[in-house]
Amino acid sequence: MAINVQQRPAARWLVALGIFASCAVAWAEGQARPGKVEFSDGSALVGNISLTPGSELKIHLDNQVRTLAFDRVRELRMESEKESLEQAYRFPEAGKAFRVAEGKPFPVRSLKTAISLAGGENLSGHLYTTVLYVETGENAKKVILLAKQRGKEGAALKELVYAARISFDEPGAAEGAVARLTLKLPEIRPSSQVVALSVGALDRVEAKPAGGAGEYTLASAPGSELFVAIKNGGRITVGWPRGSDEKMSALVKSSMPNSEDFFDERRVLGVYHDEAKGFVYSLILGLRKGKTTLEEARSQPWRLELYRWKLDDDGARVMLAGKGYFFRGIDAKNETVPVVEVSEKLWHLERQDGGWVAGEERR
Repeated sequence: MAINVQQRPAARWLVALGIFASCAVAWAEGQARPGKVEFSDGSALVGNISLTPGSELKIHLDNQVRTLAFDRVRELRMESEKESLEQAYRFPEAGKAFRVAEGKPFPVRSLKTAISLAGGENLSGHLYTTVLYVETGENAKKVILLAKQRGKEGAALKELVYAARISFDEPGAAEGAVARLTLKLPEIRPSSQVVALSVGALDRVEAKPAGGAGEYTLASAPGSELFVAIKNGGRITVGWPRGSDEKMSALVKSSMPNSEDFFDERRVLGVYHDEAKGFVYSLILGLRKGKTTLEEARSQPWRLELYRWKLDDDGARVMLAGKGYFFRGIDAKNETVPVVEVSEKLWHLERQDGGWVAGEERR
């Protein structure tokens, strides 16, 4: 049975669980799954569970980080790996090792996560901080999954309540499940190459022709919202909104020197401010004009990329938070670089029957 969060002491729930009062959430269509979140104190939440739109589920396994498709997860179990009461100290005299305790001890807990996936695969490691939303009737509760908890001074370890088990009513999608992408656009040719990047994580998936004209499948759906690009020879069309945000464009261009990479010329082709999620995206054509280590006739790499920027609290600057790319290649010196154009029609992807459609007349 779902718990009414307001019936419990507010401070305890806010600090220990990261479950906050009802909030307006733009639910990711097709991502929410009915299930149950059980906490270490015996309480529970039942409802439709989803990730923050545009985010991803990541787990650290030994020497690698693995990104998991949310719809493949059958169950997550979190258990205490290490617990302790820590003490803060201060050094009264600069340059001397003598220290004195400051404040009361505070509890610290490290958590390990076991994940069961559809198809029988089981993983165990440390989950990256993940935000879930649980839709319970008309309300939405926020649940933060942490790899490490820290309580207030003087608090006891038992007050650090955590999500111990998350289970879903349905078994989850098998690996290799596909999503459909239909593009009813004049840019589509039999030889067109189509690539999708997920909004947020910028995971890249190449679309595969599915028989009919403009019909494609995505081998693994990268998210509920997509950026899509079409390549026809030396011309690339990218779905992008109409108009430009002059303020954000100026911020991105001023921050480009702080994100230098292999390319010595980077053209900013478009800037989009996703105000709902607090990110800024820039479409960048990176070109290498200088000398490279390639000895062949084709020696000048290029790459059409998406940069994801995080806007700081006062909106005065942006910081690079992630990169993804649509297409890349290597040209000969003085060869014409790809022509990139943007399309509002390709920007307006509509969800239909679990897939995406672009190019239809909008109702």
